[in-house]
Amino acid sequence: MISVKWLIRILLIFLLSHFSFSADTITLDHFIQDDNGEVIVSDGNRFALGFFSPGVSTNRYVGIWYYQIPVKTAVWVANRDNPINDTSGVLRIDGRGNLSLFQGNQTLFPVWSTNISVADAGNSFAQILDSGNLVLIQNDTEKTVLWQSFGYPTNTWLSHMKIGFSLRTGLNQSYTSWKSPDDPGVGNCTFRMNPGVSPQMVLYKGSVPVWRSGSWTGKIWSGIPEMTLNVLFNDSFVNIDDEVSFSSDTNSVIFTAIVAQMVSVTLI
Repeated sequence: MISVKWLIRILLIFLLSHFSFSADTITLDHFIQDDNGEVIVSDGNRFALGFFSPGVSTNRYVGIWYYQIPVKTAVWVANRDNPINDTSGVLRIDGRGNLSLFQGNQTLFPVWSTNISVADAGNSFAQILDSGNLVLIQNDTEKTVLWQSFGYPTNTWLSHMKIGFSLRTGLNQSYTSWKSPDDPGVGNCTFRMNPGVSPQMVLYKGSVPVWRSGSWTGKIWSGIPEMTLNVLFNDSFVNIDDEVSFSSDTNSVIFTAIVAQMVSVTLI
């Protein structure tokens, strides 16, 4: 017979293997399954990452939403153009060290993946931050960020996010509308930074520009004179050889509401 001491040891090992992760992370040993209704939540309970169905749709997507707002408001969607048609989805760290979304028992061909080269494939984890940023981190002494959702926006501009492009990383951080409230797929409207001698932010409906920010004066965009009244935002414009970008940092709830209002009035 197994002694009580050994039973306690086995129980402790079981508990540690199942609960030795942070509630805001996905690791090799901890993944989230749609059919269990699992989510991970940022440390300050501001944002959650998990599976959801928008509007009246039954399709399943992996997204980030405000955790404490009763109406689920998604601010980022991973598989926006590749939904899963059932609740068999699993979001996990795969054998290459990437954060990947699989359907059913599939383990070779992900529905969506961060799809980067990870030097130490067995030593990475994903974490949802209070900023709303989902990061893939190398679990070393430096805690190097390998990938971040802020580099791949969907339709929502949060505080600390950028609009612009980087020649060094190849990232073009632009924002595109949903197709509809029931479909987060890439829609018909785009908000992006246009290059040139005087870069400016431009809002497009299809290929037609419907709004321009004007050029940067050093303090404000010339087409937004209201920025002179700014008491909420910490604005930053970068225009160097390998990067042109703009960010405006403040409380993410306030900032998102302003962007959402502009989009809803202008894009529909």
